[in-house]
Amino acid sequence: MSDDMTDRTPETTGWGADTRKGTNSSNSSMTSGAGIGAGVTRTNSGATGEPDASLPPLGYSDPGFAERYGVKRGMSRTRKITLAVFGLALLGGVVGYIAYNQANPQIQATVISYTVDGTSINVTFQVNKSADQRVACTLQAEDVHGSVIGSANVVVPAGRSEEDMVYTVNTTGTPNTAQVSSCTAVS
Repeated sequence: MSDDMTDRTPETTGWGADTRKGTNSSNSSMTSGAGIGAGVTRTNSGATGEPDASLPPLGYSDPGFAERYGVKRGMSRTRKITLAVFGLALLGGVVGYIAYNQANPQIQATVISYTVDGTSINVTFQVNKSADQRVACTLQAEDVHGSVIGSANVVVPAGRSEEDMVYTVNTTGTPNTAQVSSCTAVS
């Protein structure tokens, strides 16, 4: 056997051996973490076991690693910016659509007037809708503390797009105000 062969050990000849120029493989040992290149550090074989600052770290950032194992680089900056702009435009469109529909509902109801009569309240309200829709509106009567003390569901018939309705809501106490809490289309 030649002197060349006697210096070889599994650390210097096996898989993962550091064959780059300018490194002394016999003075360094390799440790690895969970996978290929993950947590790979090279330490001095001295007693301290601390990473050798003179040797560059092995891992995904090592150019030789990418050449050997075909690790692809991330997306280009142009692609990232394009995707970010597209994502923000899509998000803005969705938010704008929701905001527009909340600000301009297809069915709108407004209390025009109300009169209190003991333990009931007579409510006059107006509903704006499309002429072919039948709508169910919920009226609520509240006391001076804002608690709901009476409610009623009123069906507004189809036929006109603007309908004025009068309805009496019975309450469990003395009402202070009335409101139309919701209106939905019914079939």
